[in-house]
Amino acid sequence: MAHDELLDALWPKTYVQPEVLKSHIAAIRAVLGDDARKPMFIETMSRRGYRFIAPVTEGASASGAAASRPAKVLVGRDDALAQLHQCLERMSSKGERQIVFVTGEPGIGKTAVADAFIDRAADESPDIHLARGQCIEGYGSREAYYPMLEVLAGLCRGDSGDAIVQILAAQAPTWLVQFPALLTPDRGEMLRREVLGATPERMLREIGDALEAIASRSPLVIVFEDLQWVDYSTVDLISVLARRRTAAKLMLVGTYRDDEVALSEHPLGALKQDLRSRHLCHEIALGRLSEAQVVDYLVAEQPESPLPDGLAALVYRHSEGNPCSWSPPWITSSGGDSSRVSGGWRLRRPLDEIGLAVPESLREMIEIQIERLSPDEQRVLEVASLTQYRAFSVIARAAAAMDADPGQFERICERLSRRTHILHPGTLEELPDGTISPFYEFAHALYREGVVQPDPAGPPGAAASAGRRMGGGRVRRATERGGAIPRLSLRARRRLRAGRQVPAGSRPRRPGGGTRRARPPLICGTRSSCASRLPDAERATNELAVLEQLAAMYVAPFDTLRRRNV
Repeated sequence: MAHDELLDALWPKTYVQPEVLKSHIAAIRAVLGDDARKPMFIETMSRRGYRFIAPVTEGASASGAAASRPAKVLVGRDDALAQLHQCLERMSSKGERQIVFVTGEPGIGKTAVADAFIDRAADESPDIHLARGQCIEGYGSREAYYPMLEVLAGLCRGDSGDAIVQILAAQAPTWLVQFPALLTPDRGEMLRREVLGATPERMLREIGDALEAIASRSPLVIVFEDLQWVDYSTVDLISVLARRRTAAKLMLVGTYRDDEVALSEHPLGALKQDLRSRHLCHEIALGRLSEAQVVDYLVAEQPESPLPDGLAALVYRHSEGNPCSWSPPWITSSGGDSSRVSGGWRLRRPLDEIGLAVPESLREMIEIQIERLSPDEQRVLEVASLTQYRAFSVIARAAAAMDADPGQFERICERLSRRTHILHPGTLEELPDGTISPFYEFAHALYREGVVQPDPAGPPGAAASAGRRMGGGRVRRATERGGAIPRLSLRARRRLRAGRQVPAGSRPRRPGGGTRRARPPLICGTRSSCASRLPDAERATNELAVLEQLAAMYVAPFDTLRRRNV
C-alpha cells in the first residue's frame, strides 16, 4: 500500500504528518519481532509504501500466528522490571499516581524494557488501559502534545473507545475537537465554536481531568517513547500530571536518552531533577550488561545448541555490554565470520580472526551526537581518540594538540564527562617527567571509533606508536581496540577535505610576525596518514600541503629562539 493510501484509510479527512507511519510500522514490527532489514511480515518499498509479505492461510488460528513470532530475549533487566511493577502495584492498590523515567545511552534497551513491562502488565491485568505515544525527531516545527494525541487516538480506537470519547466530550472538548473523524459534522462544528479562543492552560487542565476520569474506570498506563525529542508543551503536561494532588490510578512511563537531553539543555532534564527532589517521580537508569549476562543472552538465542568457547567473551569485548552492539544483525559480521543458523551456532573462522561489525544505525547515532558538540569539544575528542586506547592523559593529549592549554583541555573533558556518556573521569597518574596528569577515558570504544575508526589495511601497532609520538608522554593502556592505522570517520574525512584547501588570503597572522597556513581541525600526523591513502591524482598535492604545515610548526620554535638571541 502506498503511503497516501494508508494515511487516508487510517486518518480520513485529517492531516497527519507522514512520519507517523514510520513510528507505527516500527511499533508493529517490534510486536511481531520483525526486522526491517530481513522482514518476515512487513516489507518497506522504498519511497512507495509497505507490503505484507507473510503467508496468509484462511482460517488460521490466532494462537498459531502468535506462535510463529520470534520470541524476544531480554536479560539483565530483572531489577528494572521489578521497579516498574512495584510502581504499577502502588498505582493499582493504593491509587498513587506514578511518573517513571527509564533512561540510558542509545541502544541500551529502554524500549525493550518498556515492551516487556507492557506485555506483562497486559497479561496480569486484562482490564488495564495501555496506551503508547511516540515522540518524533522533527526538523521543522513540532506539533504540540503530539505523543499525548497519539495516546488518545489509540484509546479511542480501543475496546472502550465510545466511553473514552464521551469522557473527552465532557471533560476535554479542546482535545476531542482535534479528532474530527470521531465526530459527526454537526457535533464537530458545535465543539469548534465551544473551544474557540481556548488557552494552553485550559488544555492542560482539561487533559488532567480527562485522564483521571479514564483512570477511575480502569487503571491507566501511558508510555511515552524517546522523550529526548518531546515538544515543550508535553513537558508541561508531564509536570501537571506529576504535581496534581488528587489520587488517580494513573502511571506514566517515559523513556529517553539522558545524554542527549543534557547536551541540548532540554527542559525535560530540569523537570526530572525537580520532580525527583520532591519525590514525585522515579528514575530507572539502565546500565550495560555484564559478561555473564551476555552469555545468558547467547544461550537463550539457541538453547539447544552449545555455545562455542570464547564467543561470549569476544562479543562482550566488542560491545562492552551495550545490547545494540551485538543484537541481530550483529550475528553475521562484515566478513561472514559467525552466524546463527537453525541448527545452532556456527563459526567459519577461528575466534582470534573474527571481527564483529557494528550496526550502522548505532554508529550513525554516535556520529550525530558528536556533531552536536561544540567545535572545541569535537577538537578535544579528535585529539583524544588518536591514542588508540580508551584512557588518555590530559597533559599528553594537550601537547598533541600543539596549541591547546592543558587547563582548558581538562575543563572540556570534565564538561563532557558531566553532560554526556562519551567520557568518564579516571585517576591522577605520574608521567615519566614527574608531571601529575589527570586521565579520562572513553565510556565506550564505539565513541572513540566514532571520531577515528580503525583501518583493517594498516599495519599492526602503527596507530599506537603514532599516538605516543604525538602525545609526547606515556599513555596508560586501558583497553586496546586492535592495532591499526586510524582511519577518519565520514564526518572527519569531510572536514579534512574542507581544511586542505585554504585560501592564501585566509592565512592568520602569527604573534611574532609573518604568516603560516591555517591548521586543519585534525593534527597533521593524522592528515599525513590519510593523504597517503588518497587517489594518486590527489595524493601529491595533499602530502605537500601536510609537509608544509609540519615544516611551519617545526620551524616556529626556532624562529622564536633566534629572535630572542638577537
